[in-house]
Amino acid sequence: MTTQFKRYIVTGGAGFIGHRVVRNLLAIEGAEVAIIDDLSVGMPMPAPADRLTLHKADIRDAEAIAAILAEFKPDVVVHLAAVHHIPTCETKRAYSLDVNVVGTEVVLEAAAAAGVQKIVLASSGAVYDWKEGALIEDTAPLRAADNYSIAKLTNETQVRLWGDRTGGQVAIARIFNTIGADDPNAHLIPDIITQIPQGASQVEIGLGNLTPRRDYIHVEDTARAIATIAMTALEGPFNIFNVSTGKDATVVDLVNLLGEIMQVKIDVVSDPARIRRIDRPTQLGATDKIRATLSFEPQRNLREALVDIVKQSGWTSEAVQ
Repeated sequence: MTTQFKRYIVTGGAGFIGHRVVRNLLAIEGAEVAIIDDLSVGMPMPAPADRLTLHKADIRDAEAIAAILAEFKPDVVVHLAAVHHIPTCETKRAYSLDVNVVGTEVVLEAAAAAGVQKIVLASSGAVYDWKEGALIEDTAPLRAADNYSIAKLTNETQVRLWGDRTGGQVAIARIFNTIGADDPNAHLIPDIITQIPQGASQVEIGLGNLTPRRDYIHVEDTARAIATIAMTALEGPFNIFNVSTGKDATVVDLVNLLGEIMQVKIDVVSDPARIRRIDRPTQLGATDKIRATLSFEPQRNLREALVDIVKQSGWTSEAVQ
C-alpha cells in the first residue's frame, strides 16, 4: 500500500482496536508509527518493532503530549484514546469527561502546534438519535443519550473546529459495536459465556434487555477501516464514515449463535436486575458511504467474531477447534 502520509501517531495505540490499527498502518510501505497510551486498561504496549515508537503517557498531560508530537512530527494523528467502558462513563462521570473531552483538546492543541495535516477521530454510533432503519452519516439526527455519547458528540465538534482553525483535514469514524478477542472491557458476550459452565449441554442464563438490535463488527474490520481512513487523502476538509456492517442482530440472536458454537442449548430469561434503564431499541449503520469512498467491505462476520471470543474464554467444542 502507498499513501501520501508517512508518519502516524495513534493515541490509545495499545488498546483493543488501537494495536490492530497500528499493525495495519505499519503495513504501509515506509510508514513510521508512534503510539501514545497510558496502559490504564491493562493491555500491554505492543512489542518494539522497526518503524514503531512507543510512548507511555496520559493524553491529559499537555507538556508530555506536546513534546511527543513536536519530536515525532506526524502527518496524521489517529485519536482512539478514551474511556470507552460505558458503566465507568456513568459512575465516574467527571473523570471520563476529563479524559474524553479535555484529553482530546490537549491532543488537538499539540497537533496544531506540530503542524499535523490530518486528524482521524474515533467517534461512536452512539451519537445518533434513536430511529428505525440504517443511520446515514450526513442526514441522521444526533442526540446524546449518556455520558459517553456526550463526550463523543463534543469530540466531533472539537475536531471540526480544529480543522477550521488549522486548515487541516478531519475524518470522523463513527464506530458501531466492535467485538472480538482480548477486549478488556466487560460486555454482553463475555457475560453470556461466563454463565455457561464448561461441559454443560443445557443451561438457563439471565440477561437484561433481550430485544435491542445492534450492528456488530469484527474488531479486525474496525481496525482496517480506521487505518484506511487515516492513510487515504480524502476529498474536502471534513468527512464522516460509519464503521459498521449494515447488518444487525438481537441479544437472542447472539445467544442462539453462541449456543451453536459452544454446542450448548441456552435458555435465556430477562433478569430485571440487569435491565438497562436507557437502552436504544436499534442501532444500524448505513455503509454506502464508506463502501463508495474507500471501497471498504467487512471481511469477517458475526460468527467469526464470536468464535474468536469463545476460543479466548478457554471453552472447548468441535466448533472452536
